[in-house]
Amino acid sequence: MARGDRLPRLFEMFFIIQTVPGLSAAEIARRCEISKRQCYRDLRTLQDGGVPIYNEPGSGYRLMEGSMLKNISFTLEEALALIYGLKLIEQQKGLIKTPNRVKEKLLALLPKKLSNEIENINERVEIAVTPAVDYSGKEKLFKQLNEAIRNNILLQINYYSFSRDELTSRAVEPYQLVFKDGFWYLVAYCHQRRDTLLFRVDRIRKLVVTDDKFIPPTSFDFEKYMGAAWQMERGEEFTFKVRFLGDAARFIKETTFHPSQQIEEEPDGALIFTARASGQGSVLRWLLSFGDEAEVLEPPELRKMVIRTMTAGLRRYLGAGREFSEEEKKACSKTMK
Repeated sequence: MARGDRLPRLFEMFFIIQTVPGLSAAEIARRCEISKRQCYRDLRTLQDGGVPIYNEPGSGYRLMEGSMLKNISFTLEEALALIYGLKLIEQQKGLIKTPNRVKEKLLALLPKKLSNEIENINERVEIAVTPAVDYSGKEKLFKQLNEAIRNNILLQINYYSFSRDELTSRAVEPYQLVFKDGFWYLVAYCHQRRDTLLFRVDRIRKLVVTDDKFIPPTSFDFEKYMGAAWQMERGEEFTFKVRFLGDAARFIKETTFHPSQQIEEEPDGALIFTARASGQGSVLRWLLSFGDEAEVLEPPELRKMVIRTMTAGLRRYLGAGREFSEEEKKACSKTMK
């Protein structure tokens, strides 16, 4: 593993031990998403680097009272990686209250010259990953979710189901939080549906932390759970093929939309895009964003979905009793030729 990847994990491990003293090596490994063997190696690295971590039999890993990260040094690239991570957190209103305070503490650990250099670069870089909904005022909710995930506590939630347009009460076992395409999702086992589901955090209307605990499945793997999901829509997997033309073809060529995608270039500049996905609704909405520069070749069901949607849209514009401008009439005439 590259050093640049490992350092943020060591930093995370330090704060996990500091925030939740008494965790076992297995629990720390699970939270850091690494093997138990790798966890022991990382713990030794921290100890060798001067972090006073100790392990009392039966009491788990802890930090000596008043310990700080005094003896851990950072290169410019490593410190910038952490600063950029904090800038991303700053975009997540409602997720955490004090990203600026964390940045100040981090800069205080660095030599003055390096700290000034990072501050200079920091002022010239902006990172915008704006959530699709406003999570302001959700600090308590995120804190409760994180604590429940950390301590394996059963939650009772009132959840708005968009597909059924109704509010339901559910008992859920929270596994993890995921940020994708502008939304925060809770991955949890739902007792009502008897299945592991995705819950959009902004649709949780009420949350009650119960006194009950659960045993998380050791076999659960988020990547396997999502499978070939397109965006965050799960369902039956299928392969689809699309011909992209014009500007869309050039855009598709330089962008990775899905791990399974394959691209073939045609002599006229068009591209044949093939991918495996689940969730035809998400794929449909993605394809429609390219307008007439995308043509579905396979499967027939998806091609028909696009035809029905675009035809319905055209009928809406050509609705009976509607007056059209001369420009609109010309546009419709060209479309129908």
